[in-house]
Amino acid sequence: MVNEKINLDKALIVDRKRIILSKKIALYCTLFAIVHFFLDLGQELYQSAVFDLVIAAMIFCCYLLNRLGFYQPATFIGLFLINVAIGLYSSVVPREVGVYLYYFPLMAISSALFGPAQRSKRYFFMMMPFLFLVLLFLTDFQVLGNYSFPAEGTTKLFFLINSLSSGFILVMCINFMLKLNATSEQQLQQLAEEVNAKNDDLERTNLELDRFLYSTSHDLRSPLSSIKGLINVARYDTHDKKIHGYFNMMTDRVERLENFIKDIIDYSKNARTELRHEKVDFNALISEVTDNLKYFEGASSIEFKNEVSIDQPVLADKTRLSVVLNNLIANAIKYHDMRKEQRWIDVKVSDSMGEIKLVVSDNGTGIHKEHQQRIFEMFYRGTLQSTGSGLGLYIVKQAVEKMKGTITVQSEAGRGASFFITVPVTAS
Repeated sequence: MVNEKINLDKALIVDRKRIILSKKIALYCTLFAIVHFFLDLGQELYQSAVFDLVIAAMIFCCYLLNRLGFYQPATFIGLFLINVAIGLYSSVVPREVGVYLYYFPLMAISSALFGPAQRSKRYFFMMMPFLFLVLLFLTDFQVLGNYSFPAEGTTKLFFLINSLSSGFILVMCINFMLKLNATSEQQLQQLAEEVNAKNDDLERTNLELDRFLYSTSHDLRSPLSSIKGLINVARYDTHDKKIHGYFNMMTDRVERLENFIKDIIDYSKNARTELRHEKVDFNALISEVTDNLKYFEGASSIEFKNEVSIDQPVLADKTRLSVVLNNLIANAIKYHDMRKEQRWIDVKVSDSMGEIKLVVSDNGTGIHKEHQQRIFEMFYRGTLQSTGSGLGLYIVKQAVEKMKGTITVQSEAGRGASFFITVPVTAS
């Protein structure tokens, strides 16, 4: 919220600068028109003097609108009327007077008065002077035909005045844009420094949090093991079935907490450790994972299949691959469908164009479509009946991404699920 307020304040400052610039330009242009009015009167060029007075009045009205807070209308009306007035004036006085020179600072004014959010308006008002110039030169400065104001003997003086006036406004606009650009660069530099400082703080905080999680999780495992041991010892001191039931519930809760702590440790390890490339024998790895999970409830009634079609040694992060397989196969066991006579889990591994293709499929309960987009979120559980921590698939996704891989899921409720993993590999 603080950063948003700072950015908003900076934007308001820039807009205020544009408003101040438009007021200055309006006053200077009014002043130049009045100077022209008196010069034309002195030369007895009464028609030109009236035109000067009309232009001065229009510009001053725009200045007053600006002062009253109607910045946008004042800018639009002012730029439009000045473009038209200069075009008409240029067509009734000799070209040598140089009234058309004001179109060049008008382009710069249009660029300076409109910000990035008003790009279309900026381009429109920048193109308008250009189109008027083209029209004037195509008609040989006779847009209104042969009608013209008398201006004999004054062309050199007025050309000098118009050149200096248009040059002054042009320099003022360029100077404003240069200052604005310098301010923007300063702000960008400041923002970059703030972002870098926040990133450093965030990395330091994340590192400290990971260390805390890892340390705390390890410290909790020893007391839990002691509790399990004490429960097992206490079982032999009583033959009361009701008390044995309580012991079973206590053991179940301790095991759930152990699994949760294991998930936290896996997550912390994945975040803290760098990639380690070592030779991976997928047949041995899959056997190791399934052997560790064969005592899970319901695992004995499930057929485990695997098909490894990698015919050469590969280098990959064995630890993370083990975590991925362990979590996916454990989930497949946990959500097997007891209503089916044949229950199976199939693991396929192949190597294609320098990538490991790993597919873990099952014919379990499957995943409903509304949950498939969120199953990889931290602590997400599809049902209230789920006994897991909600970290397993999140850890899988984090581990796969750490290996610069991808993971997707295809599933249909009641028909099972398939997880497709692709991980870059280095051939040894």
